[in-house]
Amino acid sequence: MTLIPSKKFPATTWLIWLTGALEALLLARVVARALAARPDNPALALLYGITGPLVTPFLALQPDLPPFGAALEWPTLALALLALLGSFALWYWRSRRATATGDPASNSSVSSRGQGRRIRR
Repeated sequence: MTLIPSKKFPATTWLIWLTGALEALLLARVVARALAARPDNPALALLYGITGPLVTPFLALQPDLPPFGAALEWPTLALALLALLGSFALWYWRSRRATATGDPASNSSVSSRGQGRRIRR
């Protein structure tokens, strides 16, 4: 399975970039909380302000989480995993749909020698 070029499906490229940015923010939050970074730092306040509304629904997974100090945030890790799996599922669905419609930009239905034989899965 290959990634569809961005000129054909720009939404796929946006999906990859947004997922990467979200993963970077969530993992930065996990590292900051694990190292007991001070929340009064402006950069960390911005990080917590951006990721806070995203993580809040998942805080029920760890109700005894201390507000300050070093802590491993399982809800943030769960959200990072869920975002990654959801993004992959959406990308896979879009690529299968493009292949099923016989999109010429997708080469999964053509053999490696270019003879036009269908590959059975």
